[in-house]
Amino acid sequence: MKKSLFFVVSLAIFLFLPPRLDAVTGDKPEFNKVTDDVYAYVGKRNDANAMVVVTSQGVVVVDTGNNQPETRNILKHIQAVTSQPVHYVVITQNHGDHIGGTPLFSPPALVFVHQRVVKDWTEMKPRLVKAWRKRFPERQEALKNFHPLDAVISFTDGMTLRLGGKSIELIYVDDPYNPGDIAVWLPRSGVLHGGFAAYKERHPDLRPDYSHGTTGGMLKQLEALIRLKPKVVVTSHGPIGDVADLQVMVDYLQLARRRVHALMDKGMTLDAIKKEFHMNEYKNWDRQVHPPVTAATIYRELNGEGPEKPAQVAERQIRGKIVKVEEEGRFLTVASAAGEQVRLRISNATDIEGIPDRSHLKAGMALSALYEKQKERNETLEIKVEP
Repeated sequence: MKKSLFFVVSLAIFLFLPPRLDAVTGDKPEFNKVTDDVYAYVGKRNDANAMVVVTSQGVVVVDTGNNQPETRNILKHIQAVTSQPVHYVVITQNHGDHIGGTPLFSPPALVFVHQRVVKDWTEMKPRLVKAWRKRFPERQEALKNFHPLDAVISFTDGMTLRLGGKSIELIYVDDPYNPGDIAVWLPRSGVLHGGFAAYKERHPDLRPDYSHGTTGGMLKQLEALIRLKPKVVVTSHGPIGDVADLQVMVDYLQLARRRVHALMDKGMTLDAIKKEFHMNEYKNWDRQVHPPVTAATIYRELNGEGPEKPAQVAERQIRGKIVKVEEEGRFLTVASAAGEQVRLRISNATDIEGIPDRSHLKAGMALSALYEKQKERNETLEIKVEP
């Protein structure tokens, strides 16, 4: 009887434990020396990673952190290992968690991006430029009349930087739906920042609108990177890896494509495929919410369809108090005086007033917000914290 009672109580505790966080990196970021003059900044809880290359002609920063505190932390680590200033920034992918810290370094740093990223930045709405200038209050004077393109150097097929006796190759693998994602290769040391194609123990983030590319395009990138035979791979998210981890991602994508193809052969609808599809062979990986979306992406690819057109979004406003803060201010739940509750995503592109950055958001704060009600979440455009 006692054993039975112990089992029941143990089962109850297990069932009501909070869900496990799927992150495969620790609660604190790490700054690790990879080889001479090359360092990897590994983001906490599987956040975005960065790479730092120290040369006699200045420091090269590859990707710039997920939020303002992270970018300041990257700079602090750089200053602890070298007196050289940051003269160059390389962007591997045009996503907020990789470009968000760029205004801390540029100007004066030059920023290297693919031409497709230039096209996107050319179309930046004024509110996005405004948010860029305000991202680091201590940089207000330097950014006052600055546009993100003012310090940009772009390329199409690829580019090699030769700095202080080091060669840094910027590798672009052409594909109709590659949005400008690149890898960064240091041939003399065998170190690769794999960009968007390189994950470790994390389900890839591929979407039906092809905004993050396609599985076919990602496979092309991985095959090109594997041919380099890197000794060390700095992933976009997750722990530092090697060439074997690139092959694991190839195996993952090929299995996913075969699985979706088999379900399509059964005549299943997309909704049914998304429910049936699984990647249980990788059940301990981070971002368990990604596989159904990946299935929808593969479905379009195999059908020969172009990217899903974005749905019409409605702009809405809310005024109230913060009742819940998640992930250092990336997500808020706001309650209005009428009792309405809205969950908002705060990105690096959100124009924030009243506080230095989103990490200062706290429960109980009064605010007003303008947001877009999108299919999967509410993207905040502007937020004003009231005194």
